[in-house]
Amino acid sequence: MNPTTDYVSASPGFVHDVETNARRLGFLYSLEVGLSRLVGSWIHRTPELPEKLLLGRVLYEDADHALSLEGRMRELRVPDKAFGAMRQRTCAAFKILEHLPDPQSFWAALFRVIKPALVAEYTRHLKAAPPYVDDPTIRILRTSIAEEQEHIGRALALLSERGVGWEAHASVEAEVRESLWNLDASDGGLDVGIYVGRDPLSVNRPAWPAVVKHLSAQEPMPPYPESFNEGMQRLAHDLVFSEAEALDIFGRYVYELQEFPWQFSQEAARIAWDEARHVELLLNVLERYGGHVGQFSAKSPGYEEYVSQPTTIEKIIMVNVIAEGEVSTDTQTQHRDSFRELGDELSAILKDYEMADEVSHGRFGVKWAKWLVDHTGADYSAAYSRARAALDEFKSMHDDEGTESPIPLVRLGIDETGPKRTVNVEAKRLVGFSDEEIARVEKEAGGDSHFSGRAETHL
Repeated sequence: MNPTTDYVSASPGFVHDVETNARRLGFLYSLEVGLSRLVGSWIHRTPELPEKLLLGRVLYEDADHALSLEGRMRELRVPDKAFGAMRQRTCAAFKILEHLPDPQSFWAALFRVIKPALVAEYTRHLKAAPPYVDDPTIRILRTSIAEEQEHIGRALALLSERGVGWEAHASVEAEVRESLWNLDASDGGLDVGIYVGRDPLSVNRPAWPAVVKHLSAQEPMPPYPESFNEGMQRLAHDLVFSEAEALDIFGRYVYELQEFPWQFSQEAARIAWDEARHVELLLNVLERYGGHVGQFSAKSPGYEEYVSQPTTIEKIIMVNVIAEGEVSTDTQTQHRDSFRELGDELSAILKDYEMADEVSHGRFGVKWAKWLVDHTGADYSAAYSRARAALDEFKSMHDDEGTESPIPLVRLGIDETGPKRTVNVEAKRLVGFSDEEIARVEKEAGGDSHFSGRAETHL
């Protein structure tokens, strides 16, 4: 038996010194930032739900890889001022992907060329990591490699299921392969000042499945079916695409809103993944009630209103502070309780998880809107008033779609400020609203005629 030693023996060959390690991690960081923005730019341009939902997860994990690399570089003494420049460089291949004409060519180039090449770079770096002292980097790289390999495997399976052969986008893949980075070069083969999202592409309506009749925000939805089963199917279908448009919006956050630290983008990417999982839970509800995607029309008013907001702070206040923090924490509470009233305990449980996510989404909005105030001098109250006025004007153009129905959730409609609203005061406090802000919301909802729902999880 060999005697026990005090450490793991290793005889490495070439290893990175601290400076080389940090410099090459910086190149990998720039690539992961660019990948995150690329994926964010394609979520709302990708119509089919399996691909869109997978991109939601890929977006979060790539953004998280970048944040982990940033944290490690800080430990290696890289100064704060360096990271902004790292986020404003990219390789030519990424700009090609940003402007490709269709989602399938993007998928082929991303998952057949870009991500396998990135895995190879991570593996090279791993082999040069010095033992003992650089275990934190090794842990980050191993996690990133495993997740990137899962992205590749799941995406290639989807391409195969769609009948996209290996030769289908060969010319695009060849062009991208010729435009990759070179991390052995002093600049990593990256172009400074040219990066994904510098001049973002704007799409007025998100791409959704071809089987869905996608109405504009101004077009009225058909009335709800009168039968219970069809009414529940329509309800679940509406909720699926309400969450899908939220996924599309938060992908755009990562792609377009670049004035923040990367922590903002990572948190926005997490919200996008949350919304993707909400779509999945609602597809489960839709299936259990006998419905299917494309059974009804759908529209994306929240997305279209997001696009119309002129400033970043108004976008964040409208989407996160008002729609998620003020309204959706109440809506999800009512949905949970309504499903429970129907005896559907599984849907009630799933909705309770969704409500927990909405608290985090609202908190994100309050945090980063106030960051903008602190760092840009933006006027929070004025921006809130403009966002609220725009939302109220938009809602005034549409009738309340709630109707008399034996289905509690159908009766709710979109009446977010009237007598059908239940105000979850505890959730508002968790979001970070002041007592004055909560009192205003309660007053809008009719004051003492409404009760406060429980938001905290009691152990």
